Amino acid sequence: MTDYTPSFIFKNRHINTCFPTLFRKIEIEYERERIETPDNDFLDLDWVKTGSDKLLILCHGLEGSSNSKYIKGMAKYFSERNWDILAMNYRGCSEEINKQPYFYNSGCTKDLTFIVEKYNKYSTIGIVGFSLGANLILRYLGTCEHYPKNLAVATAVSPPCNLLCSAEKMKASASLIYQNQFLKSLKEKVIRKNKLYPGIYKNLIDLNKFQKIKTLMEFDEIFTAPLYGYSSSYEYYEKNSSIHTLKNIKIPTYILMPLDDPIMGSDCYPYKESENNSYIQLETPEFGGHIGFSQLEDFPYWHEQKIYDYINKISENKKTWVPS
Repeated sequence: MTDYTPSFIFKNRHINTCFPTLFRKIEIEYERERIETPDNDFLDLDWVKTGSDKLLILCHGLEGSSNSKYIKGMAKYFSERNWDILAMNYRGCSEEINKQPYFYNSGCTKDLTFIVEKYNKYSTIGIVGFSLGANLILRYLGTCEHYPKNLAVATAVSPPCNLLCSAEKMKASASLIYQNQFLKSLKEKVIRKNKLYPGIYKNLIDLNKFQKIKTLMEFDEIFTAPLYGYSSSYEYYEKNSSIHTLKNIKIPTYILMPLDDPIMGSDCYPYKESENNSYIQLETPEFGGHIGFSQLEDFPYWHEQKIYDYINKISENKKTWVPS
């Protein structure tokens, strides 16, 4: 394919990032399935079933869902080309608060592991993740001791491979709009859960400090880290950044990271790690924003075609494919 060459207006990283969320229209019908997790919680999965023996699992970003435009666009493009689609909704992301005290985080791979192993009837499984979900699948691939035999290929779009670097970037004035939007949603969700389950966080976090949170780093320091057993936000970032485990990936993996991503610092880009692992193909186009790749036509977007070409090529040649 040709490179992504946006019109003048989309060369602005913020317009490129925000345009699809605000204006893109994607029509797709899901079939919802609720499944129980081994720890007595639930996950809501949204399916598009075509009768295929190939399955694409889609993992959304921070405070996204199966209804995020980038998820729906990818689901539409692949389903129209005879792939079954499973769009995950992380715990608490399907408009209903989950049962357990915890939600999801950037490196907690147990639900993805559960899903990949549960739906093993397919001859071929591919995974695509976006932003937080991209880091999540890279962590899964880099820490999984034994891949399911039908897991063939993966793609990560705009992964914050270095979580600390991305969190620091979010504090910059140019990125405050994204941080504030994420924080608003996250704080509302925590307050809602605490009202439904009074006192659930009483022994875990300082709710007085929680009310004063102004940055994502503060949120992770006061809420995320203690909830998941980390001593600090720095430990949480260090142990869950996929950049440390990319060397272990052993299936074809395409990483797509625009250079103008407004929430990525320079240390988020895994140049050295991708050069040292022949299973990884890193592409860093000049433009694209954060999961943007915007255009005036609603469908398809450039990255949907690009990712399909990569995944379809690997899946069709998985028995003969060898790392370059």
